[in-house]
Parts: sequence; C-alpha cells; structure tokens
Amino acid sequence: MQNEAQQRYGRVTRRARWRRVWARLRGRDTRLVPFEDIKKRVGLREQHYQGLQPVPVDKIIGSLGRSRDFDRVFGPVQRHSRGKWISVDSASLAGVGLPPISLYKVGDAYFVVDGHHRVSVARENGQTFIDAEVIEVKSRVPVTADLTVADLDGLVAYRDFLDQTHLDVLRPEQDLRLTMPGDYARLLEHIRTHKYFVDQERPTEMTWDEAVAHWYDQVYLPVAETIRRQDLLAGFGRLTEADLYFWIVERSYYLAQELGRPATPWEAAQDFLACCSPSPIHVARRIKDRVLDALVPDELEAGPPAGTWRSERVEQVGHGPLFSEILVTVTGAPSGWLALEEAAIIARREGAVLRGLHVMASESAEARQRAEAVLEEFDERIGELGVEATAQAVVGDVVERIVERARWADLVVINQRRVHGRIAEAPLGTIFQSVASQVARPILAVPGSQVQPGERALLAYDASPKAREALYIFRHMLAHWGISGVILSVQSGNGTADELAAAEAYVREGGEVDLTTRLESGVAGEVILRAMGQEQADLLLMGGYGRSPLIKAFVGSTVDRVLRVAWFPVIVCC
Repeated sequence: MQNEAQQRYGRVTRRARWRRVWARLRGRDTRLVPFEDIKKRVGLREQHYQGLQPVPVDKIIGSLGRSRDFDRVFGPVQRHSRGKWISVDSASLAGVGLPPISLYKVGDAYFVVDGHHRVSVARENGQTFIDAEVIEVKSRVPVTADLTVADLDGLVAYRDFLDQTHLDVLRPEQDLRLTMPGDYARLLEHIRTHKYFVDQERPTEMTWDEAVAHWYDQVYLPVAETIRRQDLLAGFGRLTEADLYFWIVERSYYLAQELGRPATPWEAAQDFLACCSPSPIHVARRIKDRVLDALVPDELEAGPPAGTWRSERVEQVGHGPLFSEILVTVTGAPSGWLALEEAAIIARREGAVLRGLHVMASESAEARQRAEAVLEEFDERIGELGVEATAQAVVGDVVERIVERARWADLVVINQRRVHGRIAEAPLGTIFQSVASQVARPILAVPGSQVQPGERALLAYDASPKAREALYIFRHMLAHWGISGVILSVQSGNGTADELAAAEAYVREGGEVDLTTRLESGVAGEVILRAMGQEQADLLLMGGYGRSPLIKAFVGSTVDRVLRVAWFPVIVCC
C-alpha cells in the first residue's frame, strides 16, 4: 500500500504542477480561497453547528490557514505535505475508516478547518461526497462554490452595496452578484434614477428603503424572472444574473428607440439573445441569416416553421389575450384606413394595443411631410375608434421594416388592395406575399371595400401544420369572442373526414360554441369562396403558403387565389 500511495502522490503533484502552468498561460487562478479573507472582507455573522453530514467534495473551495498548501482541487503544492498525504492514502487504500473532516460552510461553499489531506485523497479517489462536521456561518453576500480569489473584490463591493441599500434585509432572497465590482455604483445610480421618476408621480417622496424595494420589485425582478424563465445564463460563462440585467436594460433602451414605445423585459431579452448570445444555436442562426440575406431573395426564403409564433410569444409571455400587440401598416390610402378599422375590432375584443407603422421610402422633406400628415390622421381615427394605439414613421424598404417589427407583434395587419391587375398574376408579386413568406406571425389581409364585423368565421382546414395554427386561433375566437364558426375541409384524399372530425372535437373542447362543419370536393380556392358566400361568413382563417417559395412563385397558391377576389378579411397563419 505504501508504494502504491507514493506513486499516486507523484502523479497528483505532477498534475498540480501542470495545472499551475496551464492556469498561468490562461490567466486563471488555481489557489484555494482563504477563509480568513472571506471573514475579513465580506463580513460574516452568527454561526451554527450543523452536525455530521455528507458534503459534496466539489463544493469544498477553501481553507482555514492552509490555502497555500493545496491548489483549487486540493492537489498538494508544498513538499511538507508528502508524508501526511501518503499516510492518509495508504489508510484509504487499506480500507481503514478515516475520521470525518471539519468544515465551515458559507453560502453554498465549504472551507476546510481540519482534514485537508483527507479531502485531497478523496478527490484523487473520485469520491463525490465526504463525511464532515459542519459549522454554518452566515454571510451578508451570497457565496457560491464557483468563487475564486479574484472574486473577493467583487464581494467587498457587494457588501458595500448592501450597506447602502439594506437590500439583504428588505429582500432576503436577493442575489445581485456582479462580475465587475465597479458595476455596483451603476446599480445604485439605477435605484436613484428610479426613485426620482417615481417621486415625480407620487404626492409624497419615497424613503430610500422604499425606493430600493420598489426598484427591486418593479424593475429588477421582472428582468430577472425573464432571464430565469428563458435560461439566458446558459452559454454566458461566469456572467451572473445581475450582469445580464445590465445588458438587457441597456438593450431595452435602444429597442425602445426603435419601436417608439417602452420595450418589455421579454422583448429586450429576445433582442439581446438574437444579437449577442454566444450559444451555438444563436451564432449559427446569425450566420445563416447573413448568408441567406446575401445570396437568396427574400421572396424565395422558406420562412420560419409553423408554430414559431406560439412558441416565441404566446407561450413565453404567458396567459392573457392571444393578440396583445397588433402591428398595422399605415399607408394613408383608403384601404389602409379600412385595415386600421378591422384591426381595431380585434383590438377591442382582445384588449390589445395597435402599433401603427408608416414606412417612408426616403427622408426627403416631402416624405416627412407626408408621414406627419398620415400620423396625424392616424391619431384622429384612433380617437374615434376608442382603442389604445401608437404610431411611428420609419425610413426603409417596406417589406424589411414590416418583417423587423413583426417580431414584436402577435398579429400583422396589411391592407390588400382589391384590384391587383397584372401583379396579382405575376410570381413573387405583392408586399403581402413577401411579408407572408418571412414573418412568423399570423397576418390579417384586408382586401375588401368595407369593414366587416367578424361575427361569423370560416376556417379552411387541411390538417397541415399551418392550418393547425389557424385552428388554434379559430378555437380562441369562438370561445372568447362569442362568434359563430364553420370548419371547411376540401376533400383531396383519404382521411379528410377523420381530420375534420378531430378539428371539430378540438374546437368544442374549448367550451360551448356555435359551430358547424362542411366537407366538400373541388378546387380549394373556388370551394372556399363559394362557402364564404353560402355561410354568410365575414372572416376567413387559413394556413399560409404550403409549397416551397420557388414552386409557389410559378404555380400559385390557394391563398393568392382567394385574396385576389376576397370581399372579406383573411387571417393567414404563416
């Protein structure tokens, strides 16, 4: 046993030397964290004896009095450890029971009081747990098992921050660790700024403690909960939740400037992920988008998969209205104001906010003057419609701007002129077609000549993934809007009757509804138009383009055929 223990000691010390060399090359620190420094710099409070218990070996990160004798993983780095280490390892190899070690516990980390060599041997033997007598010492700041010596300055800054805010008393569950100690001054400035603006709206000034608690509850916590819910910390190395809070808040400022309204924590987090996340998925997505933008025309891109809208917004934002944000293109043309009125009908039913978007081709004085007139008329009409709304004018390509803003909407409303002429017959023709091929949101096309109340909806259903998304919306409308509905299936093969029955059952599960079904044969577009007239329906729902963009461009689609002659609004699920 002695010889084997000596050989093992040689291997352990060689690995420890290589770790030090490799750590220096990478600028890392392999030292154990001295408990004395924790006690002096962080400010420990009362302690309690926790008794004998198994402790995770990988959470033992420091030492009382012997932090220079071992490295971070308890590899011996001093020669005087040799005799004791070999003795302990020999006993372990011989199956001799070793006494429990003694530890201090601070937060989620442990510090060795007695038993350093036993921890070192346990590490070498691959033990997961080790028996220890534990004394827990309370700390004002959270101490985690990934703490390094280099992090101690940050804990000191954290303690000073708590001295000034009392946040550990006001909100004991808080964990505002930052990787950069200087960022605590920025955090204090956030609180002061928040206090200033809240005080402007209150009859009496908040106390400092009230302001700290209010900032934590109303500003920090919503962002933190978004970070946790979306697991944003994954892939960001040693960055903390509070670090990401700063990044997301700063990103939300620029996003708000772009949107012309305040950005929610969820929206800011999504924007932050899309532009900054180092995760392989998001990096690959950014590279793919750049390549496609450079090589493939927008109209020929396949677009996002069905269900993207539900996974990105409906399920992430949580319960509430299905359409909380409705993007409306505002052109100033009569058909555009008709689209606004149709959007307002949905907004009133859903309690949604309309976001008007007017796209200017240039920044010329004439374009600006035209935009100001359009936005002024928008405000006047919104006052008459009685819904909450904002509007903004931007410069750029119409399709690109709509696609960009659609990311933050639940429904996109586009006015579809009744008379298309040649462009309706041409491949890759209209703005609607270009937008529909790229956005991951339902689109309301308004091609009619008068406002339709949307009291009876018809769903054209073929069981495709996009038609199932339309079915999801259709069920919501019948259950929550109190309207009647028809499910139409155009028979094209075996199983259509069963699919129709399954769709009907799904809608009826949502509650008591006024629903009928139709199973017919024929050319889909012709059957849909005929059924809309016979059923006196004034709203159509259907799945979006099912063929690949290139095939659709040359042989057309049911969506295009319906829109060319439709006298009713159409919700297309893309």
